[in-house]
Amino acid sequence: MNELLVQKDLRLRYKSFLITENGLQVKHKSLLRSGEYLLAYENVGTRIYKDNKGIYGLLFSSALVGLVSVLLYLLRNDGEGVDSSVYLFYFGISLILLLLYLLTYKRNFYLVKHGNVEAIEFLQHKPSKAAVNTFINVLIETRNTFLLNKYGQINFSCTREENYQNLVWLANNEVINNIEFNHMVDKLNQAMQQQQPHRITFDFSLN
Repeated sequence: MNELLVQKDLRLRYKSFLITENGLQVKHKSLLRSGEYLLAYENVGTRIYKDNKGIYGLLFSSALVGLVSVLLYLLRNDGEGVDSSVYLFYFGISLILLLLYLLTYKRNFYLVKHGNVEAIEFLQHKPSKAAVNTFINVLIETRNTFLLNKYGQINFSCTREENYQNLVWLANNEVINNIEFNHMVDKLNQAMQQQQPHRITFDFSLN
């Protein structure tokens, strides 16, 4: 198993995600930090949470300064004696502010568990939207198979309640749905009943 997703963006951020037999291997690198860790499948969620962030003050300031530049340009064309370097200066400031906004703007989305916890951050549409969606689908399928094999098998060395709690955990973590949960509980009850030793009864009634 070697499903790999590599993501890069213009802000020199690098992320790689590798699906392994034991979990999701994550590597990340930016200008200020880098790291690597293995995330167990128990901590991988199935829900997608999108988040767009940016310093909107930079965008507003860019638009405002750009408007001043346009007004100065119009005044110059009307013969008001405005030097060309003035509106070009404001226009340059507007472009710098716009560039700073674009560099700080983030369109990310996260794979999270119920309650928006244990978030795994992905870069949107890097290298493409289809590639990211395909990788996440494979990750969730691999995660569900792993957890089902680990917690969904009947363990006769454990009590019925312990086996039942494993099934509850699978349902709460969206590995199985309600129909599958009820079916597995019925199967558990039948298996546990068959494992119980047959009781020998004696008839002490008088004929």
